[in-house]
Amino acid sequence: MNIQLPGKAATFQASQREQAERQRAQLGVEARSWYRITNAASDDEAEVMLYDEIGGWFGQTADQFIADLKGVTAKNLRVRVNSPGGSVFEGIAIANALRSHPANVTVQVDGIAASIASVIAMAGDRVEMAPNTMLMIHDASGVCIGDASDMEEMGELLDLISDNIADAYAARAGGTREDWRARMQAETWYLPEDAVEAGLADEATTSPKAGTPAAEPEEDEPEPEMRRAFDLTAYGYQGPKREEPKAEEPVAAPESTTLTINIESALADEQLVELLRKMAARRDAEPVPEVVDTACPVHHTATEDRPWDSGPNEKRLPSPMTVKTAKAMYAWYDDSQVTDGELPKTACKLPHHEVSADGTPGAANLSGVRNALARLPQSDIPASQHDAVRRHLQAHLDDAKTADDTADTEPTAAVEPEPETPAEDEWASIVARLTKPAPDPWAAAVANLTHPTASSSAATETA
Repeated sequence: MNIQLPGKAATFQASQREQAERQRAQLGVEARSWYRITNAASDDEAEVMLYDEIGGWFGQTADQFIADLKGVTAKNLRVRVNSPGGSVFEGIAIANALRSHPANVTVQVDGIAASIASVIAMAGDRVEMAPNTMLMIHDASGVCIGDASDMEEMGELLDLISDNIADAYAARAGGTREDWRARMQAETWYLPEDAVEAGLADEATTSPKAGTPAAEPEEDEPEPEMRRAFDLTAYGYQGPKREEPKAEEPVAAPESTTLTINIESALADEQLVELLRKMAARRDAEPVPEVVDTACPVHHTATEDRPWDSGPNEKRLPSPMTVKTAKAMYAWYDDSQVTDGELPKTACKLPHHEVSADGTPGAANLSGVRNALARLPQSDIPASQHDAVRRHLQAHLDDAKTADDTADTEPTAAVEPEPETPAEDEWASIVARLTKPAPDPWAAAVANLTHPTASSSAATETA
């Protein structure tokens, strides 16, 4: 759809840039880079990181970004977004540059894609929402100084910009401009599953992709500032709007019925003897299967309370590694992938230990432990093993609470759990319940099934 902007729209973006330049000059700061492009010459996939505000008072304009994007020759392009938004026209220029790029573009929301950053996300051939991320849409806003006619023209311009943005959402997710304007005016926030249901995203990923961590940047390459905290209250954010769950009427539990059968009185003597014989034969013929629990056992090591980065630590591990090394580094491993006592890194989950240069796991990183506990519910680890994994991780947190000073403590070797005492033999237990108590269960069973005759009793008395 062709949209004719008001006469001052052409100068609106230029005036924003001029004001930003003057503001930076007054404060004596330089425009910082809010993006990074890596692997620009790769034949496989290049990566673009859009972290921080788009344009704005302290950010750079889209000109240099688009110039750098033209140098990407990879067949695939992954655009990682963590931005609260920013300048509308800078964002639209970036979105159009991504649409026109020949690579297959995948947009991955790492944290938040709000305001114009959500419009940039719509430019991807595929949009993925990482766990716990959010996407926000709202009407355009701006500042105007002037007389009444200037204010009226600014209002028309903002409505037209909002209509234009609504068309971008409708083009991807379907629906009408009016539908999306209504959601924008209400300032709508989407969790990953909500964004997929609304058609704004293609997938809500459940866990990070396994594989070798991305190559670290060269030492002489300037690293963009990626840790700026966003003040979302500037966008009127008061938290995601969620409907209160309706109270459900309690459902009465069904009455339980217990059926008790006395097998000894229900069966004939010869039937009971035959049943006991078959049970004993089955007991001897069928060994009890071994229960395999691949949640790594609880062990106690030194702890480190500092920022956690699993990539460099896992990179120092060998692959394949021994099962012992996996238990000392991770909280869970897939035993089906163990071959000759070794398994690959991809078979292990929830790393949380520091790894030395020689590939030896050491102290538990408390930040890594907390991260593993947070990721456990979204992982594909079998639910039956979640409790064992939690016990493993909680033990490290408990160790940190009780230790006087673990900063200089050498990590102790992982302690293998002592084997549990085998439970009472299942078949012997069944037999004991079927017969009367006696020193010898089998002798008691035979004694209860035989009836001495009068002649045999007399013979016993005269003997």
